[in-house]
Amino acid sequence: MTEKTARGAEGEKRALLHLQKKGYELLERNYRAQRCEIDLVMQHGETTVFVEVKTRSSPLFGLGREAVTGKKQQNLIKAATVYAADHGLLEASLRFDVVEVALPSGKVTHIENAFPA
Repeated sequence: MTEKTARGAEGEKRALLHLQKKGYELLERNYRAQRCEIDLVMQHGETTVFVEVKTRSSPLFGLGREAVTGKKQQNLIKAATVYAADHGLLEASLRFDVVEVALPSGKVTHIENAFPA
């Protein structure tokens, strides 16, 4: 496992724990479809939440949310559409969140409704 991969895995773990403490339930981790990946698929009440986790090892790399570009958003929407279709959720409440994890401080920032579908 490369350092970058290990850092990403640690960020996802911290993000998952943070969301679970807020009452979110894990449905799927690292869901892949259409050559795209969704880091975490969570359930929060009646809403299915597709979560992109961005881990930063230094503030010099900017905010994680800045890395969720228009192209990245399109890819997440594409994969989420497949997930929703496969799970009978096309008429359900769906949302896209971003979770930023700052290492080594461990600060977690959860951005709900980070972008529209």
